[in-house]
Amino acid sequence: MARPIIASDEEILQAAHRVLDRRGPDAFSIAEVAAEAGLSRATIILRFRSTSALKLTLLTQVVQHFAAAIAQVPKPKGGDGLLHIAAFIGTHLHSRESSAKFFARYNANLQDPELTDLEHKRGKILLDAISAVMPKVAIEHDAAVRAFLSQLTGNIIAWLATDDQDSRRYLVLRTRDWLQLAGIRFSEELVKEFTAGSTAPIKKTSASTPARSAPRAKRRSN
Repeated sequence: MARPIIASDEEILQAAHRVLDRRGPDAFSIAEVAAEAGLSRATIILRFRSTSALKLTLLTQVVQHFAAAIAQVPKPKGGDGLLHIAAFIGTHLHSRESSAKFFARYNANLQDPELTDLEHKRGKILLDAISAVMPKVAIEHDAAVRAFLSQLTGNIIAWLATDDQDSRRYLVLRTRDWLQLAGIRFSEELVKEFTAGSTAPIKKTSASTPARSAPRAKRRSN
């Protein structure tokens, strides 16, 4: 039987986080959150009104925490800044199961206009962080920012299908490959720092300098 106490909003939201992580967005319900928090369903409804309202409050808190966390990430301009962002995202993936559930929640949230707005806000926070460190490259700045985000997202999905247990290591190394391809300078020492502790060998490259473009053909003199 639910205990007759009043929990704080934070305690209820922590219980809601656990339910969402465990059950996913489709099975998420106030009844299960109440059971998780040891409260009555009526107590949760009195505080948050509905399942949708609780989800909205929950995602608002997630976005706020994400913004605060990414604000603390070092943002040197150039490849090192992009490596810091990749390492940050890789650290927060935690596990394949939690990452798969994230994509499931993301897709479910896009069915609700208010939750969609919050997902877009979270996406813009990440885009702004990438934009702040993206150096001048061969393509337009916004296009380069979105290209980096695309490779980051693609490599998260690719990691789900590998047997590599270290998500941060995987994203950092794939980002190093992308930086080489884009000809963006970065520190190989920073790559080693982010991948330290992994038992898998790291293939050495000369990627601390940008790839050289092919020499231009000499202009004929008339």
